[in-house]
Amino acid sequence: MTLQTIFEQNREHLLSAISGTAAVAATRALNSELDRILYTFNDQEENARVREAAGSMIQVAKAACSLVDSDGETKVYGRTDYSKPGSGKQKVSKGFLLLLILGLIGAAATVIGAQLIASSAAAGSADWQSAGLPPRYVLALVPLLTVLLFFFAGTLFRRRKETSKETLHAETTMDTSKIYNHLLAVILVIDKQLEDVRNSVRQEERERLKDRGAGLDPAELDLLSQLLEDAYGRKGRDEQADEEISQIKFYLHKKNIDVVDWSADAGKADAEGAITQGSGWFDMIPAYTGGTIRPAIAADGELLKKGMASAGKG
Repeated sequence: MTLQTIFEQNREHLLSAISGTAAVAATRALNSELDRILYTFNDQEENARVREAAGSMIQVAKAACSLVDSDGETKVYGRTDYSKPGSGKQKVSKGFLLLLILGLIGAAATVIGAQLIASSAAAGSADWQSAGLPPRYVLALVPLLTVLLFFFAGTLFRRRKETSKETLHAETTMDTSKIYNHLLAVILVIDKQLEDVRNSVRQEERERLKDRGAGLDPAELDLLSQLLEDAYGRKGRDEQADEEISQIKFYLHKKNIDVVDWSADAGKADAEGAITQGSGWFDMIPAYTGGTIRPAIAADGELLKKGMASAGKG
């Protein structure tokens, strides 16, 4: 299983985790996803060198997550803060007070003018002028001016009440698709590098087997190891399993390759005089019964294929 396969299995969950988040939260989610990928990969990868290489590359990818170009659309919006009624005293403008006073004066003048016009309605224009009173059209304009003064005063008062403060805010959303594609590109590069490591390990194994004259290909060695594991699983319950184990051991023995069972007494000879190896040649797993699950394969005292064993519950 490749890192790409593991990564794409969790695509929707990752996109949901980084959608609408800030850069810091998105980086944290990416790091968690890379940790999950590495854990899953190491759980099914047998080669220690490949696991080590994967761990180093994933650490580099985690360090580079904050450098991913993830800027999306920038939104600029305004926010208006309105003061609550009764939250504090509001200052009255001087213009409003001036217009209000002039309007009140105009209203008083209108009332007085109306009384003068009513009391002298029967008098002639000569008597009106001889009394030293202003022309009638002037008194007629006073109500109009009064209305205008009250109108402008009300306009100033309303503008004062609706005064608000607006501030502009800019918000950049995360482009989740771009982040995913960038990380996928990194994963693909890591997969390519891990495949190169695997090829290098296979080539080293071929050369090592060739130097020993065993004439055994790593693929054939893996197949024989799997057959031994299957036969050991049926050992004691299937008579044919013992025969299969004996045949495989004999085939490998002709190529100067040893099949080694696990023993708690590392380096000691068993009842038949064969030297056993401890947990250094075996992957130890928990099991109810202790013993060899898959034997190790070695040549000239050097491990060729690691085995699997359990020390049991005790």
